[in-house]
Amino acid sequence: MTDKELHRIMEQSPEEGRRALFDVYCGYVYAICANKLKGCGTSEDTDECLSDTFAAVFRYLDSHTGMDGELKGIIGTIAKRTAISYFRRLSPKTDTTVSIESESVSELSSDTGVEEDADRSALREAVLDCVNSLGEPDSSIIIYFYYYGMKTRQIALLVGLSDIAVQKRLSRSRKKLRKLLSGAGITEEGFQ
Repeated sequence: MTDKELHRIMEQSPEEGRRALFDVYCGYVYAICANKLKGCGTSEDTDECLSDTFAAVFRYLDSHTGMDGELKGIIGTIAKRTAISYFRRLSPKTDTTVSIESESVSELSSDTGVEEDADRSALREAVLDCVNSLGEPDSSIIIYFYYYGMKTRQIALLVGLSDIAVQKRLSRSRKKLRKLLSGAGITEEGFQ
């Protein structure tokens, strides 16, 4: 559905327009919220951030009637700002300033070397390439399930499939991914 079609639907019936807008951009907004809140919030916090984002989007669109701008940019900006606000609220307040003479400076040094970080980065990139080679919607299902920790019920809503279909695709995708990873020389320990 294009932005023009969404604008037209919202002019004819605001309720249906909001529903259509949510259906089209829900996955996009969820990905932004989950990415920004990764490591500091729960899935409930992400869902709440998603809801607050769409509430802010609807308020913005109500106050800017008749606009013909690109919705994705507007929605993305509102989602990022809302998620950053949530991140600030959820992140623990810590003092990040440390004196050089402090004994805790040794805690700031990393135990892993640059080589290990580079290996991990290359491994992540190779795994992501294998996941992306599965194609849509399988790659999205794998990413939503393993990276964002979403339940198959939630994924089904985002990709437009039934819960059972998502479970079946997830099972098949795991098998394909195992073959792709072993073909790329990737085991549970890393590269061979």
